[in-house]
Amino acid sequence: MVAAFAFFMNKQTGAAAGKQRTLGTEVKAEQELLEEAAGWILKLETAPDGSPLFREFDAWLMASRGNRTAWESVNQTWQLLGAIRPADNQKVWGDVPSLPKPGLAPLVETMTRARSARASFVRSAGLAIAAVSVAWLIWIVAPIALIAWQADHRTGAGETEIVAMADGSTVELGGRSAISTKVDSAQRKVTLLAGEAFFDVFRDAERPFVVDAQGIELEVLGTAFDVQVSSSTTNIALLRGSVVIRSGAQDGVVTVLKPGERFAVDHDTGAVSVTAVSLDEIGAWRDGKVFLADATVASAVELIQRYHPAWISVPDGSLAARKVSGLFDLRHPDQALSALVGPFGGKVRSVSPLVRIVTRL
Repeated sequence: MVAAFAFFMNKQTGAAAGKQRTLGTEVKAEQELLEEAAGWILKLETAPDGSPLFREFDAWLMASRGNRTAWESVNQTWQLLGAIRPADNQKVWGDVPSLPKPGLAPLVETMTRARSARASFVRSAGLAIAAVSVAWLIWIVAPIALIAWQADHRTGAGETEIVAMADGSTVELGGRSAISTKVDSAQRKVTLLAGEAFFDVFRDAERPFVVDAQGIELEVLGTAFDVQVSSSTTNIALLRGSVVIRSGAQDGVVTVLKPGERFAVDHDTGAVSVTAVSLDEIGAWRDGKVFLADATVASAVELIQRYHPAWISVPDGSLAARKVSGLFDLRHPDQALSALVGPFGGKVRSVSPLVRIVTRL
């Protein structure tokens, strides 16, 4: 239980060494507080009675309102994961029974009878919420666990990391991105497991540089390009040099990209397209910007999700399918979300620091 909670709360934390930075202080501050609170909940669950950790925790909790808000959020998450009660109940403030004040006994009795009338409804609603929560957690955590196991380098929400490879090449990871690497005397290969990466490849004619992105293989000698994988598409945009692309969707047909071109393949249909793209747009996320052209709201939200510490849901399918174009600021993801859906009457509702719901209600 503790291990599952730790992984759930740390799914946005980079696990690799490298030069790391964060886009925007708002995301960083909120994420750091949530991670600190998650760390406390795990420490307190395993701390023996009388441990000085409890005094240290009290000091941390009272240090700021942000700390208290983060603590409430992780306790809610703990309960969703199946804990009987928040971790603080017995170990931090003590297991003290709640007693009615003198003179309030009749009122308490009346309230108890009123509560019993709705008890069955509350229990049913609670079971439904628990079932949805468990299903959601499995859907979210399982892919993350697999990526974490495979990755040599990965980033959290709003983070970027520059990975310097042994051959002199560099790979810059975007938010919530992950790669595995294999560089030796015979080969140079990087697999993009999730998210987006910008590659600046050192030329070595004896060892072509190979990138695997969701089954699409790129081979280069010395060049710079951006690769993005999402649930629906894989996109490759070339800044300089040349890239040879082999895709199973093309039945062995090879595509050679030129600078200023973007290759895209649809995961569902296998449809392939090559379009022109401004050089300024390629890898613009490294400066906290993203250019969208005729993208669906759903795909745009998935991209912004990589720079937001909360889980984002768009339950309205018709809103998710609307097309958008424009320049959006990834350093302020809530503002980017509002700008994205505002023209369609959409609103971003902050359910908690960990959840955003986008609706037209």
